[in-house]
Amino acid sequence: MNFLHRIQAIIIIDDMGNRIFCKYYTGEDTSDASKALAGLDAQKALEKSIHQHISKLKTNTYTLGSELAVVEGHSVVYMICNDVWFIVLGDTKENEVILCNVLETLVRALKEELDTHIISTGLLLKEYQAILFTVDEMIDQGIILQLNAANIAEVVAPYLVDTSSETARKTLSTVNRYFRDNL
Repeated sequence: MNFLHRIQAIIIIDDMGNRIFCKYYTGEDTSDASKALAGLDAQKALEKSIHQHISKLKTNTYTLGSELAVVEGHSVVYMICNDVWFIVLGDTKENEVILCNVLETLVRALKEELDTHIISTGLLLKEYQAILFTVDEMIDQGIILQLNAANIAEVVAPYLVDTSSETARKTLSTVNRYFRDNL
């Protein structure tokens, strides 16, 4: 009996379907549906399908809570915040409530860490390290570790660099440019 809850991916895209961040969990101990997403082409195709599916359903630029859809045999839980779409991908056998909790925790933790009520593409690209640390604190190899946004924000906050110095700003700019170009 498997009592650990898993996700297949965390995806953040802009409203045009361009990838801002993604982390797929396709290790040996994952389901066949997760393993099928190991290749970049499969990931991009799925992201395009998800974007098209959500675009058909979307009625506004902000959802109050998470929404659920099934796309290509995957449970897709998503939340739209302005021009940013947060997506958690899970197996269709996974509990949808757990997937919703992962999504809502991610968004709440990022808002708390970035000290904002409105998340935008520009802000996420500027503070990309916040996404990396938050996802790393929440998920390990697809296994959900933490679903308390306040605890995650408390752990991650010391690692978020003060970008007021010019050296730190240049370093983060270089790192962000690298991730943008290679994701």
